[in-house]
Amino acid sequence: MRTKIPAFTLFPLVTFTNLLLLSSILDSHPAIAQEELCRDIGEVAPSETLRTLEIPRFGINIDIPENYRTLALNNGSVQILDPGSFELVSCLARGGETPFASGMSSFTIHLDNNPRNLSLLRLAQQDGLYDGNSYRYNLSGTEVVIAESGGGYSVGAWFTPPRIDGVVVMEVSCDCEVDRNDIVFELDRIRLR
Repeated sequence: MRTKIPAFTLFPLVTFTNLLLLSSILDSHPAIAQEELCRDIGEVAPSETLRTLEIPRFGINIDIPENYRTLALNNGSVQILDPGSFELVSCLARGGETPFASGMSSFTIHLDNNPRNLSLLRLAQQDGLYDGNSYRYNLSGTEVVIAESGGGYSVGAWFTPPRIDGVVVMEVSCDCEVDRNDIVFELDRIRLR
């Protein structure tokens, strides 16, 4: 059987004055919560099985790998991420840090208002993803303009689906190089609603 020993017996040399001094030292140096260190597991390969993501607000359905995750952002955008990038983004959103992240990629879809009825190319220029080269794509009879950023880390597509008030903007970005083939790959999996 354990016997409880009074604290004054364990620390007979600790006086009341020493306790006050020790208490003031501890109060001036509070324990600091350790920040979460986000693990960078890198990009996770897409599963071969696809699922359909329906986004009525944008007038599209898109087939995405079953293991990919989606985030609805406060600005109305939808972000589609591989599981590794999703984990990293989630950790960063919790306030974590990642000193050596690499391979972070995302696919974001949002709706641009176009009250001045600008051309798709002009919208691409306005959004800053136009490096002087643009490409055309036909999405079930709907014109799509594709433009790459000057640095090669982002590529976008602009189109106006039927019955949607605004322009759908899709962007593939990565801390690696991307090009128009990356956005065409995504466009090939889209169906207009």
